[in-house]
Amino acid sequence: MQPASRTPWWLWPNLLNLDSSLLAVIWQEQFARIADVSLGWGERVLLFCCTWLVYCADRALDAAESGGQTETARHAIQLRGKPIWLGVSAAVLVVALVLAVMRLNSRAWLGGGVVLVFTAAHFGATHWWPALRSRFWPKEWHVGFVFSVGCALLVWSQSPSAWPSLLLPVLGFGALCAMSCSHITAWEVVTADRDDPDSLLNAHPGFVRRLSWLDIALGLSAMAAAAALGQAAVQFALLSVGISAFGLAWLHDRCDRFSTDFLRVTADFGLYTPLLFFVFNG
Repeated sequence: MQPASRTPWWLWPNLLNLDSSLLAVIWQEQFARIADVSLGWGERVLLFCCTWLVYCADRALDAAESGGQTETARHAIQLRGKPIWLGVSAAVLVVALVLAVMRLNSRAWLGGGVVLVFTAAHFGATHWWPALRSRFWPKEWHVGFVFSVGCALLVWSQSPSAWPSLLLPVLGFGALCAMSCSHITAWEVVTADRDDPDSLLNAHPGFVRRLSWLDIALGLSAMAAAAALGQAAVQFALLSVGISAFGLAWLHDRCDRFSTDFLRVTADFGLYTPLLFFVFNG
């Protein structure tokens, strides 16, 4: 891996686990607009902290299991400055726990427990108990949908009656995240995925070969659903899914022109599309 001094500026949000955490907050706001819920700073910071901790833990475990032979910059940085990572993680965990105690109602605790179980299942299958892995449900799909549900959790807890309006956007964003994770796996082709017979690459080669077409199918489906539905906030969410899906297809068809780091960063930022509607609709 290149030394930190040579790391391009645009890669740092990804290396520091900031891009996915910000993505979660952006889509949390999109879901809040659908449910007509006004979120406070505490709910936003709590989701940011929880997302950051999960990504940090996952990457740290990946790096530890590599035996010092990391294949990506985001894992290599986890091996440097371990005391700093541990100290920051401890501080973020304290902030998250304090905010959870102050802000969460009983529905949020219940829903959060369910999300935690599915997150723990991912960690267990990926890092400790291979028997939990399923060739029929790759980790990329699991992560995508759990991430989407996690973004909507606090919104649903404050307005449970809004779930019919939230359902399609949450599923659409989950499918989009699953596609994004699948693209990253296909672009990076790390040793762990290449050698695992149950990985997306080996268990679903047809899916991987058709990623661009599946992106386009998701984009068209989201656009059609947006046209058929009347609630503006739901339409904006589905249009965001559609725009991002088309962007993934465009990027995948040109993936041989860019580095894997650039592809990953662009794929992540390409999911920030709700910001377009925030800007133009207030």
